[in-house]
Amino acid sequence: MFIAVVIGNLVIDLWLLAILHKQGARKRLPWFVYYIIWGLISACAAVGIWLINIKFYVTVYWWLEVPQFVLIVGAVRESFLRIFKSFTSKSGFRWTIWGAIAAVIFYSAWKAVYAPPIESNRLATFIIGSEFAFRWAIVAIWVLTVVWSWLLQELTDTWEDAVITGFGIASIGVVANTVLVSLFGTRYLFFSKYLPSVGYFMAALWWIFVFSKPVQDVSLNDLGMELEDVGKEINRYRSLGERITRKK
Repeated sequence: MFIAVVIGNLVIDLWLLAILHKQGARKRLPWFVYYIIWGLISACAAVGIWLINIKFYVTVYWWLEVPQFVLIVGAVRESFLRIFKSFTSKSGFRWTIWGAIAAVIFYSAWKAVYAPPIESNRLATFIIGSEFAFRWAIVAIWVLTVVWSWLLQELTDTWEDAVITGFGIASIGVVANTVLVSLFGTRYLFFSKYLPSVGYFMAALWWIFVFSKPVQDVSLNDLGMELEDVGKEINRYRSLGERITRKK
């Protein structure tokens, strides 16, 4: 079953990467594209290590996860900032974000110390507790994105929104697995251990669906420009044209 899941990851990542390349997504969302590339590399490495020594795979797995966490943070950050570029300077917006992140960190720290998701050695408890906290933070950002998009009437069918939604779905799978193990131990382990994979497959299928759509016209926000910037550029070119005309 493990090999089937890993091969499924390989296929779906290759499919998604081909779509991202065709759409030229790396120029707009480089962190997200690098995340998919790393996922493809990790899946290939997992197959090789599992065939050589399955016990060694468990150790290497967590080392492969570290760059993945960094790339997830970068991908979520770039998408979130692009969605709310016009509002990041507002104090109320910033306080809401930091307040939600702080609440998640405090809850996750309490969970890891006083109610760890598993009873095991300190290293395993720390690693799983850290991933639990990380995934909760991603879910919180997803919820914030949905709420703020509704309040600010931002578009919700963009690439950036799809990236955050996908990571939110995938993180729910990880959180659900951890919670089930914490509550019921190994009783439902056969079912719960596949929840992270199911969550990722759902996220990847959502990304494939959204990124497969025809590319929309480039907006001012995509160019990193506001209406005021456009006005300044028009005036600058007008002045340049007048100077050239006077010289003639």
